[in-house]
Amino acid sequence: MIRPDKKQHMDSKLNRRLLIPAFLVILAGLSAAVIMAMVRSGGSPGVKETVPIVQKKQYVCSMHPQVIRDAPGECPICGMFLIEKVEVDRNTIDTTLAEAVMQVNKSVLAAATTVRPEISDLPLVIEAPGIINYDPRRIETVSARFGGLVERSFVKFQFQHIRKGQKIYNIYAPDIFTEKWNYVKLVQGYPDRDDLTKEALDWFDILGFSKGQIDSLKHSPKPDYHMAVYCNSEGYAVSKDFDPETYYFQAASEQKDPETFIAGAGTIGLNDGIVVETGTPLFRLIDIASLRADLKVKTEDSPLVRKGQKVIVSDAFDPGRSITAVVSQIEPLNGGLFQTVKVYITDKERRLVPGRKINAEIMAGKRSSMWLPSGAVVDLGSHRAAFVKENGKFVAKEVVTGIRSKDRIEILSGIDPDAEVAEKALLLVDSDSFIGLD
Repeated sequence: MIRPDKKQHMDSKLNRRLLIPAFLVILAGLSAAVIMAMVRSGGSPGVKETVPIVQKKQYVCSMHPQVIRDAPGECPICGMFLIEKVEVDRNTIDTTLAEAVMQVNKSVLAAATTVRPEISDLPLVIEAPGIINYDPRRIETVSARFGGLVERSFVKFQFQHIRKGQKIYNIYAPDIFTEKWNYVKLVQGYPDRDDLTKEALDWFDILGFSKGQIDSLKHSPKPDYHMAVYCNSEGYAVSKDFDPETYYFQAASEQKDPETFIAGAGTIGLNDGIVVETGTPLFRLIDIASLRADLKVKTEDSPLVRKGQKVIVSDAFDPGRSITAVVSQIEPLNGGLFQTVKVYITDKERRLVPGRKINAEIMAGKRSSMWLPSGAVVDLGSHRAAFVKENGKFVAKEVVTGIRSKDRIEILSGIDPDAEVAEKALLLVDSDSFIGLD
């Protein structure tokens, strides 16, 4: 017979043995449930399930990028078909083009005509624009040879053409009445004594008497106080203060009407009723058959210009007509971009007029050097560049240039004599980029 206290102890021990297997069964069930959840989610506990995001396609107009639609169609502005919009980061570059895909301001892929530098003894021809001006050596001042009152003037306006022997004014001249009257008395008293009248005739010649006026005195019983004055030269009348050196500059500074000013509108100053004295300047006569060409030569070319060099002057309005002359005067440098070279020319046809623009070529000898066509060099201001062909592409190279001779430019350094250079460099310049020099 088992005692009650011992039986109670045995029941307690049996209960503990039954609880351990039950706990293990529950733990195994929970573990199986967790493993199944991991297999279904494809992850581990504590990691949230991610749902893949599908990028939605959009369509855009290539001409109007503000037009964006979710489906293909036509642009409501221009009617073009919409194309699929592609993100920029999806573009890829083929690494095999790494040599060709360079900065656009350093190399250019193009099928351009190339030339090689020419080493030769080239004639130096300096091209210089200019303007026709008056020849100050051929400007004559017309003065009063005797005093009196101008009764009527026949010289009215600027640049009026005056012929030799043309009457220019009538004058009331009592000052020379005595000389005229003495001559008349000599002729009447001693008609066969030319030796007595020779001195009077010489004096009349100095006063500008014409042969007709002297013959009229011989047959006149008594001279009068009136006298006609004739011009001894031919030219175009201008005012007595006319200065050819400042004429056009004065027109620009005073902002006068160019047509009125250049045409010479305005009076000469020889008006009716004025009193003149012996030696008073009346007006000036200019001869447009003899002119002066004022040429503008670049400062970099001025050391090549010498007095006496041949110059070919051509009319900008008639390029087929040219006049040959020589360099007459070279003005000192004034620190500007151009130096003035003066050339005196003779235009017997009188087709060139002062104020007209001209083109000139100065023959400045020869020079042996390396030359390129002028179009093969790009002027960048403080630098110049040429595009040299290397490995199938054109690379911009800085060059040091010298003088220009017509369509050729001298190359001092920067490229080799056997280099291939683009003939027309401007065709390789992108308008939206600068040129990077190698």
